[in-house]
Amino acid sequence: MSSQFLAIRDAVKAALLQTPALASGHVLAGREVPLPTEHTQGIRVSLMRSRGELVALYGAARQWQTPVIVHLLARATAGVDAETAVDSLLASTYARLDAMAPPPGAVSVTLDPDIRWAVDEADQSVVTVTLALIVTHITTTSTLE
Repeated sequence: MSSQFLAIRDAVKAALLQTPALASGHVLAGREVPLPTEHTQGIRVSLMRSRGELVALYGAARQWQTPVIVHLLARATAGVDAETAVDSLLASTYARLDAMAPPPGAVSVTLDPDIRWAVDEADQSVVTVTLALIVTHITTTSTLE
């Protein structure tokens, strides 16, 4: 059985793959890999540091704030620069994540209002936009389920 952390990451990936799948279905979880040259868009979903605190006497439960990092990648094409190419993917992704129901075990899901753009140093034709979804969830202290 997997932890709530992995289940939350997988729920975010599943939300991005709901019909119509974003980035033509090129959504990967758990690895940071370059955008393949044959793809014009892609999404990478990963976990970041998770912070917990006790919420009950004697350590019966722990509440977690888990950021799920979503990297959007888009490649420039003839007549369309990379920032323009990633903009529609950003709008679609933001709307999809904003409408996402909390995954099982989660108390809340909040989009962090911090969005960052960067040009891929290895491939100047690719722009990456990074945003975070903050998921609040509760586990028992004896397990992470």
